[in-house]
Amino acid sequence: MIDIVNLNKTFSNKVEAVKDFSLSVEKGEVISLIGPSGSGKSTVLRCIAGLETPDSGEILINGKTIDFANEKEAQKQRIIMGFVFQHFNLFANMTVMQNLTVAPVNVQGKSEEEARRLAMKYLKRVGLEDKADEFPSKLSGGQQQRVAIARALCMNPEIMLFDEPTSALDPEMIKEVLNVIRGLVDDGMTMIIVSHEMNFAREISDRIAFLENGRIIETGTPDYIFNSTENRRVKAFLDKVL
Repeated sequence: MIDIVNLNKTFSNKVEAVKDFSLSVEKGEVISLIGPSGSGKSTVLRCIAGLETPDSGEILINGKTIDFANEKEAQKQRIIMGFVFQHFNLFANMTVMQNLTVAPVNVQGKSEEEARRLAMKYLKRVGLEDKADEFPSKLSGGQQQRVAIARALCMNPEIMLFDEPTSALDPEMIKEVLNVIRGLVDDGMTMIIVSHEMNFAREISDRIAFLENGRIIETGTPDYIFNSTENRRVKAFLDKVL
């Protein structure tokens, strides 16, 4: 479903964020990207979502290469992906309902009525149907992140990308967001998740990729990564964070 081939990305400050990165993700598969801060995990996600343009390499979705130079074609590819940011990125001047309906109406051409029905469906899914008319500032961090997930689902994505979805939350709010993601796993949603929640990654992932300096240095099942790897760098990282 997703094939990333020899991806490279260097920023203007000469930082090589992603180096010769390759990964394939099958339909319905859940892959977690783990590793130290600055290892390129979020940059990989942003390249997949079209928020960053790679310097070289290819990203294929359902066998079709994303043409980043052709904005119209790239947009067609991006529309099948839902992206959930660590800091929510909700529109502060819009209600929850408006946040959820603006893209289905303006990007997908849905009617206001249809978009609202869809929004309520996913607000119920994340347990926030009573917050439809609230503004984001009135919500807790956990509630805002659940709204952000509902907003992504309103676009009916084939793929969900999560960039450290709990890192900006207080500990007591993390569980409610992780439970929503667990529900998507149970539904068979294809997902790539960047997370520092190691136990959660071990629980929900089909495969885990460990990144350092923009490269995958180890990949395998959760059981292999957490219990069997002989890679010293991976073992040292896990010893520190578990």
